[in-house]
Amino acid sequence: MSDDTPYLLLGSYTAEADGIGAGISLLRQDEGGTLRLVQSSEAQSPSFLALHPTLPIVYAASESTGAVEAFKRSGEFALAPFGKPIEAGDSVCHVMAVPGGAALIASCYGDGRVVSVPLAETAAFGGDPKLGEASVDPWASPTALDAEAADAGEDALTLLALEAAVGKALPSRPSRAHASAVLPDGRIATTDLGHDAVRIWQLRGARLVLDHTVVLPRGTGPRHLVVHPSGHLHVITEYSVEVFTLGSGGTDGHWHLISATVAPAEGVGEGDTGAEISLAASREQLHVGVRGSNRIATLRVLGDGSQLEAVADVESGGSWPRHHLESGRFLHVANQLSNDVASFRLDERTGVPTALLGTLDAGSPTCLIRA
Repeated sequence: MSDDTPYLLLGSYTAEADGIGAGISLLRQDEGGTLRLVQSSEAQSPSFLALHPTLPIVYAASESTGAVEAFKRSGEFALAPFGKPIEAGDSVCHVMAVPGGAALIASCYGDGRVVSVPLAETAAFGGDPKLGEASVDPWASPTALDAEAADAGEDALTLLALEAAVGKALPSRPSRAHASAVLPDGRIATTDLGHDAVRIWQLRGARLVLDHTVVLPRGTGPRHLVVHPSGHLHVITEYSVEVFTLGSGGTDGHWHLISATVAPAEGVGEGDTGAEISLAASREQLHVGVRGSNRIATLRVLGDGSQLEAVADVESGGSWPRHHLESGRFLHVANQLSNDVASFRLDERTGVPTALLGTLDAGSPTCLIRA
């Protein structure tokens, strides 16, 4: 495999989830930046994919079955099941293998579960999933609301203001765990779209232990997240389409809100929802998918990495940009509802996607990763 012509893996929704995807597809990027299909392997709605950090094993969140699955290479290009699926939770929608390969972290949208699945040295599942501490809606408990977090939310230029002052309890809502990321100190951050919270966990062996919770403004819906080399954490929200920047500091080591930036430079339209957030290779830009108006928003990272500036928006090349992947000088966008993957060249100076290079037909695409 050449860095100029890498292989990519594409996840999708399949028939049992009202999708038309083929399972997990292997794609190859040509030197001009467009993609071609190499081969597809059967899997049930592998809506999110992750690689083992050192071994050639692919993990999938089988959203329709509530299980996580492992796959190994079969023949030249195909994938075959590697062991039996492991039950994770209702509508598991994200998986991530931790550095060192001790565990797979799975986030479940349907029931809010965050589970860790032990991995053996072979990268196979090595035991039953271990459930993280039960999620509690911080907005439903006056004592759980963090005054520091509330103040940060009020200071930030958010689209949705805080709907309640500290000390006023609101009705509890269902937990909607959505994604995870490894922080610089080895702790794990997970988003809870339903509870407007980012939870920080310690990984002890293969078990998650809750460290603390960062409360975001009510109704914002934190979805996906990316860690910047500066040590800051950038979180895209589904409902308000903002990027919240979190930082750590103080003697307690807690994370806290620093700033919030509306992702689209041209503002949020009616029906818009945030999707994926990614960091450019230059580390100077972020890209955010905006469903509804079907745009890719580019933001510039400023100063020490704690501040962002919306730069430009471009059309996503299709409908409902669920996920995207930066690969060298190119950006590939999985447009779920138009059943295609659109490829763009990135401007070398601004990092903004420029002319659409082409599209690849792909049924119900949901996730792109490097193979």
